[in-house]
Amino acid sequence: MNVPSSAQLGLLVLVVGCGSAEPSPPPEAPSAGPQPAEEDAPGACAPIEALDALDPRMPVPLQPMMAWHQKQNMMEHLVAIQRITAGAAAEDWEAVAEASALIESSPQMQTMCRHMGAGAEGFTDLALEFHSRADAIGVAARAEDGPEVLRTTAHTLEACTSCHAAYRQQVVDAETWQERTGSAHDPAMVHGAH
Repeated sequence: MNVPSSAQLGLLVLVVGCGSAEPSPPPEAPSAGPQPAEEDAPGACAPIEALDALDPRMPVPLQPMMAWHQKQNMMEHLVAIQRITAGAAAEDWEAVAEASALIESSPQMQTMCRHMGAGAEGFTDLALEFHSRADAIGVAARAEDGPEVLRTTAHTLEACTSCHAAYRQQVVDAETWQERTGSAHDPAMVHGAH
């Protein structure tokens, strides 16, 4: 009797586990939004302050609701990229075009990027560049040009990695945000109370 080696079994598990033709669905976001933290224990901010001291990236000051909204947008961007790559692998150009439309530039997206980046010099330019690059993915998909879809997707992802390498979120209170941006902002008025 031929007994498979552990390497063969491992490879089989990997192939069976990863070989699904359908991409896995994105994780569901919590429906109620972030929950307020209980009163912080003494010294609870020390680890956050230590991390901030280690992180050389430029902070993007955001109020809590804005930071949460931005994280949701980033997850939606990743899901769009996942759908683009799955569509490209299947040569489903309509699916690629539909997914790229989710991250392409629009007047609403431009307004949101300017608002979120108001407190960090250069952030808005990189955010707008990401969405502008994403426009080319849809153009390539409608032309059914697979290599160009991949090239423009890679070019778009370069904008992601450049931005994430340069910037990090910094959650601040309303007064600090107003001082750094010169703008008044009430998250409940713009995003709805959660």
